[in-house]
Amino acid sequence: MTHLDRNAARAALFSLTMLLTACGGSSGDGAGGAPASGPVGSADAESWQAAQGYMDVIAHSSAFDECLTRNPAAEPWKCLRGPRSGSALGHAVAEWMRSRLAAIDGLTGVRTQRFSIPGFAPRAYDLTVDADDGATPIAAFPWYYRGTTPAAGVAGPIVDLGKGGTLAQLLAGDLSGKVAYLEISLALNAESGKADGLLQQIEDKGALAAIVATDAPANEIAAQNFDVGTGRRALPTLIVGKQDGARIAALAGHDAHVTIEASIADQSSDNVIARLPGADPSHIIVVGTPINAWLTASGERAPGVGILIYLARYFAEQARKNGPLPYTIDFVATGGHELYAAGVDRYLSCLAPESIMAYVHLGSGLVYAGYANGLDGEPKATGGLSQARTLAVSENTVLRGVSDPAFSAPALQPYFSFPPSLFIPGENRAPYAKGIPTVGMNGTNAYFHTAADDATQIVRAALGPMAEAFRDSVAGLLQTDAMALARANALAAALGAGGDAPFWECAD
Repeated sequence: MTHLDRNAARAALFSLTMLLTACGGSSGDGAGGAPASGPVGSADAESWQAAQGYMDVIAHSSAFDECLTRNPAAEPWKCLRGPRSGSALGHAVAEWMRSRLAAIDGLTGVRTQRFSIPGFAPRAYDLTVDADDGATPIAAFPWYYRGTTPAAGVAGPIVDLGKGGTLAQLLAGDLSGKVAYLEISLALNAESGKADGLLQQIEDKGALAAIVATDAPANEIAAQNFDVGTGRRALPTLIVGKQDGARIAALAGHDAHVTIEASIADQSSDNVIARLPGADPSHIIVVGTPINAWLTASGERAPGVGILIYLARYFAEQARKNGPLPYTIDFVATGGHELYAAGVDRYLSCLAPESIMAYVHLGSGLVYAGYANGLDGEPKATGGLSQARTLAVSENTVLRGVSDPAFSAPALQPYFSFPPSLFIPGENRAPYAKGIPTVGMNGTNAYFHTAADDATQIVRAALGPMAEAFRDSVAGLLQTDAMALARANALAAALGAGGDAPFWECAD
């Protein structure tokens, strides 16, 4: 499907959504998805139904208020839905999660834990380039927290910096009054590790604005994370697709007009918390998954959300049938993910350190579809799972004795497995640094952080086995001696000591 075809499809979906809402159809604001009560079904059915409920809120909730165009059919890139941290839709998915957990018999203290985050709420964004036949609009999306423009925008000649190498920058010289064009390659967190430094160099050389093209397929715009802990930037930056980037590079010397208006007042994000009390309340297994994302995030987030709800229902049912489980389990849907605002850190720091027995992380892209590079440079579906998925387990023989068998099913392969001391992705990072035994999986694929990350990016055949792997990991921890697990974590605690633990301060 071409970029224009995708835009037309999205416009049609938007129009259909508005029609359904106007006619009293689903708005996604209710419970949605998996049953809130009744006997727990299979891991596959429960996880999929709950994942569908999450996707339904994102696709249809009337809370979405970030359509920044009066003509979404013509400018669909200005009407991209996503449960972004601090946004109304971000709060809507949190409320949906709260209502789902609150309906599970046996869970206690179900609540929303709200915390402050730096704000960046776009009011308008626009990119046009002066071509020989007149001003040409280009599909773009703002790189949040990287600067704003006046309402009228800024304009200047385009300077093509390519990948931003030393020679390109030397040849470009002073960038005062100019708009810099830069190409980046995507990494596991959907951002080139060099991008921040390159953009800072561009800013220091006086550029008015930057246009960044990624190597996402099919001219898709890949939204980029930003670490709010490092502070805001001042260079207004828009993200474009690969093919549009090539068009812009070919127009070097022509003027580009960049507009990014945004409110920067502080916002808030949400953790949603539920507890299943155990026979030993002094030891808590925390199971968490993020719920915020830039765009649709079906493959990125929905499997983790679906599995979290399944696990809450499954273990609550076990407790109802057989009495309290050996240890307490906290189920936490965390906020602020794409801003590195570490909702899980803000919750874990509320607990007594000695009480946290383990952290189990349901990360991104658990069952992402796999792709290989085609001859035309575009990805081709392999029919299997993405190879860019990583299982990270603390250097802890007791924990590995639980997790390794749980994730050994052929349906879950292939994935990489690294000790966290070598590779600590996402929300596992701070718990590991704090000496908490951790196990979690994270992944990416070609459509990560794009509007094309829809339900087709979920490998349905692997969802049930993945849910069972996490279920068996938690069940194994419930049968593990807490003190033995803690003693076996000595190496991991030493390796992680002094590591990064941002926002390790209770949000309550």
